[in-house]
Amino acid sequence: MWGVTLWVAAVAALILLIRPNLFEKSHSLGIITHLLMVLPFFALASRFLVNDTSIQYVAAFGGESLPYKYRFAATWAAREGPILMWVVWLTLLAWIWRRPMTGKVLESAQSRDFRLRVVFGFSLTLLLIAIVLDPFKQTPQFFFGAGLNELLQTDLMIIHPPIIFLGYSFCILIAAVSLSGIFTAETSGISDRIIHLTRPGLLITTIGIGLGGLWAYLILDWGGYWAWDPVETGSFLPWLALVAISHLRTRPGKVSDSGWIGAGLVVGALALFATLVTRAGGVWASSVHTFVISESGTPPEDAFSRMMLLKNDAVAGVEIMSYLMFILILAGSWLLLVRKGLHKNDSASSSQLLLLPVIGAALAIPFGADLYHWLPDITILGLLVGFIAFDKYTNNNLEFEPQGWTYFRSKYASSLVIMPILVFLLIPQTFFVLLFIVLFTPLYYSQKAINEWIWASMGIMLSLAGAWSGMIDVLQAGIVIIIFLTPFLVEEEVAESQKFSKRQLKKIALWCSVMLVSLYLILTLTILLESVDTINFDAHELYGAPLILGFAAAMLVYTRRRHSAKSTLVVLSVVSVFSLLMAIFFSDSLGQDSGTAISEYLDRGFIAWISLPMLLVLLGPMISEVYDQFTKSGKTPAWRRIPVGAHLVHLGLILLLIGHITTTVLVDRGDASHRITLVKDELVINGGYGFEFTELVATEDGLEVGDGFVGVSITVYEMDGSEKQEIGVVEPGMLRFDRTGTARSEVDVLTRWSGDMVFIFDGTQAQGLMQQTSSEGLESVNLVRVTIYDLPGSHLVWIGWAIMMLGMLGVTYSGFVKNQSQRDTALILAEQE
Repeated sequence: MWGVTLWVAAVAALILLIRPNLFEKSHSLGIITHLLMVLPFFALASRFLVNDTSIQYVAAFGGESLPYKYRFAATWAAREGPILMWVVWLTLLAWIWRRPMTGKVLESAQSRDFRLRVVFGFSLTLLLIAIVLDPFKQTPQFFFGAGLNELLQTDLMIIHPPIIFLGYSFCILIAAVSLSGIFTAETSGISDRIIHLTRPGLLITTIGIGLGGLWAYLILDWGGYWAWDPVETGSFLPWLALVAISHLRTRPGKVSDSGWIGAGLVVGALALFATLVTRAGGVWASSVHTFVISESGTPPEDAFSRMMLLKNDAVAGVEIMSYLMFILILAGSWLLLVRKGLHKNDSASSSQLLLLPVIGAALAIPFGADLYHWLPDITILGLLVGFIAFDKYTNNNLEFEPQGWTYFRSKYASSLVIMPILVFLLIPQTFFVLLFIVLFTPLYYSQKAINEWIWASMGIMLSLAGAWSGMIDVLQAGIVIIIFLTPFLVEEEVAESQKFSKRQLKKIALWCSVMLVSLYLILTLTILLESVDTINFDAHELYGAPLILGFAAAMLVYTRRRHSAKSTLVVLSVVSVFSLLMAIFFSDSLGQDSGTAISEYLDRGFIAWISLPMLLVLLGPMISEVYDQFTKSGKTPAWRRIPVGAHLVHLGLILLLIGHITTTVLVDRGDASHRITLVKDELVINGGYGFEFTELVATEDGLEVGDGFVGVSITVYEMDGSEKQEIGVVEPGMLRFDRTGTARSEVDVLTRWSGDMVFIFDGTQAQGLMQQTSSEGLESVNLVRVTIYDLPGSHLVWIGWAIMMLGMLGVTYSGFVKNQSQRDTALILAEQE
């Protein structure tokens, strides 16, 4: 009976796909169809609330002993529930923006309808996936579920996943706006529509990622808020893309409509990719997020081939392949956009020929089901066949007059085909070649290739990141770099050198807001693609440090925009030289694990010294900038000024990055020195602190989750020679779950003004403590092993995050008020016309 709700919702989505403006014809029918789309999620949630174990999904992840809030949260504990929750958010956003969006120009009904069709089409796809997965299937005989995963039985489980999916829903809606601009050819005012959605999307995504970090910090045994886990790194990618979009208006020069559209497509593709990373269990075997898993083997070494293994998995295959196809469609749409910019009088039907590469790739996947070793080759060949057909059509119809050096073109063969084939033969990595095509195509179609230095920079970063992460070797990276550098090596025109001035420096600083974020995005994505078996923590931190330094330097230049260029360059030079000298000669002077080696020549202190001094120097000027913007006279209240909120975000980010360096970069989570063995009633001194295990605490009363708690009471002292001063008592321990025979580590945090000290029983320690107390009793425990992390500056992470959210909230509200004013003006003009 409950499964009928899925079909009802699918029919409602189909109706809205055909008639997205249904609410204009009948307001009541519009409301009803939207409500029917969200019906399956609430039907499934109701089954969890009443613990209807006749449904296998409930029997597997629910439980009568769970509090009602955790029963409700269990709805999105596995694969089916989050899909239905995603439909809820998409439906809500579609309803909120059901009317033509406004800005300086009112969106047409045609563009609005196409945008809504994209959203409803994606929602229909999700519903069809849910139908295949069948969340309401009956529980088979003798089936016993393990219940809700112990790590998910926390209040943050109720908040974090829904907010993340809401953020991804904003990303899909932004991509829908971009697709509407491509296929309806209505681009006027598209930047207003995209930025209007980007601001709340960035706020929601920031909240979601921060709550995930808080979950790891308080509940999980990470000992910190960030660990470059593949899933959290995947969620970081659309956040970076949203940050880049939010700065498109601040960089010098007017961004073309195609630039805004392309950025919107990137956001949507990365949201899908982040979902794919989370849902493709077993592909990123290094992830601790194993709540959604597959039993398929994972012999291939690259992420794409592992995804192909899931194709025949009845549970994961349909979903993973659907996300992958949507990513390819968005990539094809971007290439279509680049091509349309150079084809005059281009009809919509002919322009869609560029989707041939996507179709080729889609057709290649089913034929390679059992030949996973050949799937990358088959897929790339499908892409290249499509490009050959498309490129022949392109060169026959291209109205093009080169204004400088361009890549080789011919009606029979061209660089658009030759270069991807070359890269494919050189580097048989599907995702790498796809990224190469996406970045190379704008250079190919440019009338003057050196004008596309942005894409060339990203292509070079792709190659460098591929070599740094081990995806490709140095020679392969060098060849790809040469491909992207060729226009700049052979172009006869050489730009005249310009003397640095205040205006020139400010222009560079404003460009950095977009360029550094984009380069960091490419770096992070490439390292993530290679980190399928081990988390490449050191690579993320080491190669990202120069980009963080660049961000701090650019912000310092901006805050000093009223000073002379010479003095600004002197400040930058002095701080940079100081950082370099400290990194080389005094890298271990920062304490903690700064002396821990990450390679033959580098240690953690080296990474920290690269960017920390510039961030510290920037802190004062940024506080002054916020104060100046806040006290600036004007008719608009300070809390409604976008610059005030924007600089609050910058200030929060600086604080967060400083805290990140002191609590994450300088702390080696795998260092055995953090694991301390404590003997009962004996003082153990470590790192200037004394730790005394005084008693074992056990209780089964008053627990919200779990069947029993066993903790260790530890008195913490600050040591001054032989003198000791008590600074607190902590009780880390473990929660016992009798139903599954497992234990969950319970972290305790000692908070001081300078930072936190985190005490952890990791999974192995908690399990051993549970077994010993169960078999031998509490009195048998006279020795425990506790992991202790001293995290000075940890408060800066959370203070910075809070300030960022406050600033983003101000920017979002200010943008909403501004958009309402523009809407009123646009409606008046429309009525006059």
